[in-house]
Amino acid sequence: MAARPEMACRARSRALMASTWHRIGHAPSIVSAPASKESRMVVVTQVFYFVFLMMVFIGQQPFASRTQDELVAMAADNDGSDLFKQALFIGFALLLTAVQMLRKHPLKYRFTFWPLAIMLVWFLITCSWGVDPFVSFKRVMQQFIVIYITFCALALMGPERLFTALRWALIASLIICWVSLPLTPAAVHPSTESDKALIGAWRGFFFHKNIAGAVMALTFIVCGNAWIDRRKWYYALFAIMAFVFVIGTKSKTSLALCVGMLAISNIYRALSDNTQKRAILLLMLGFGMVGFLALYIAYQPTIERLFADPTSFTGRVSIWRVVFDYLADHPYLGAGFGGFWQVGANSPAHDYLNQQFQMLTAHSHDGYLEILVTTGPLGLVMLLVSFLALPAYWFLTGSSKENQHLMVPAFAVWVFVMYQNLLETSFFDKDRQVWVIFLAAIATAHATFKAKPRPQWQRRQLASSETAHG
Repeated sequence: MAARPEMACRARSRALMASTWHRIGHAPSIVSAPASKESRMVVVTQVFYFVFLMMVFIGQQPFASRTQDELVAMAADNDGSDLFKQALFIGFALLLTAVQMLRKHPLKYRFTFWPLAIMLVWFLITCSWGVDPFVSFKRVMQQFIVIYITFCALALMGPERLFTALRWALIASLIICWVSLPLTPAAVHPSTESDKALIGAWRGFFFHKNIAGAVMALTFIVCGNAWIDRRKWYYALFAIMAFVFVIGTKSKTSLALCVGMLAISNIYRALSDNTQKRAILLLMLGFGMVGFLALYIAYQPTIERLFADPTSFTGRVSIWRVVFDYLADHPYLGAGFGGFWQVGANSPAHDYLNQQFQMLTAHSHDGYLEILVTTGPLGLVMLLVSFLALPAYWFLTGSSKENQHLMVPAFAVWVFVMYQNLLETSFFDKDRQVWVIFLAAIATAHATFKAKPRPQWQRRQLASSETAHG
């Protein structure tokens, strides 16, 4: 009798060993309610977020006549001390928090992008060894608030409405820029610019022609993809208007990238159902970034002569040399977040300047170098994980025919900013336009990736014959 329980246990063990897993279908996705049935709070959130975007895009002094020196001085003063901007951003954050507390529907996104949160904590720690910890702290807090607003809005209204608000904010900015050209001379860089390369370049209401070029290039990408998805004629018109405006800005980086990014995004669109081919595309894009570095090494003397000229590409190589010289002496921790350029008379960059024009430089003209020189190798690794490796995985595995109207333009924005930061600085660049657009695209991609239906697996018992034959 005592042997029977043991025999029963062995039989159950053989049955478990004979089981297998099989896919029975897709997990149900969260189906959003029709717009007419959604809470009014969702619409309120979308309006709040649209207004927030327009305030970021337009700024506090649009169309002001400023010299190049004044432009750089304004950039240097953008350390979080502006009481109006502080009150505005904190107000938006509080409003969205209040809407979330009053909501009558479940959240459409729960924050799980923890590498970004950990990176912000590291940035906060680096403030402690900056030459002016308070300035660094204020700049980090700007990032906390801007990121909080983006993800709080996403949680309330979901990726569809978030990206729609972004698209219409870009279109509104495009229309204002075009209307401003015949109405005010301030929409074009004046002849009083100390940097002669800027004279005559269109900037609309933006701070600088490079910012205008980048935002209009992203508008071209977003509207071009919207036209492909929806076939609405006005999206094609907006895309053409944005492209022409990019040409008018004389922004070389943005002009070179915008057409390529639209083409790449549509290759990605065509591969929505093929993970292997999407992997090849992502590898090619990665090799493109590595190739940029390889070309620099192979043709360093020629490239340095071209880029070091202050009238050509803003003298980037000579600016990068300042960063490399500092890193040679401080290879581990960096200067503290936002604590290398334009931190007053004690700015660490001042000890390494090699040309006079660099006294007016506000950033490293390379987003990766900027993070490296301010937060050290650990900060750069966190950046690459959060904004390169993880999004690459989302775009690789999270795209489908059903969500490509969100994933494809978000992919295009992501690739554009990844490449743009090889020659410009937009990562964690205070509350600047390209950075806020990039945050919206990353938030959209993460929420869409999480919402994609996943296969469900269920254990199935194998028949005795299957067990016998393996």
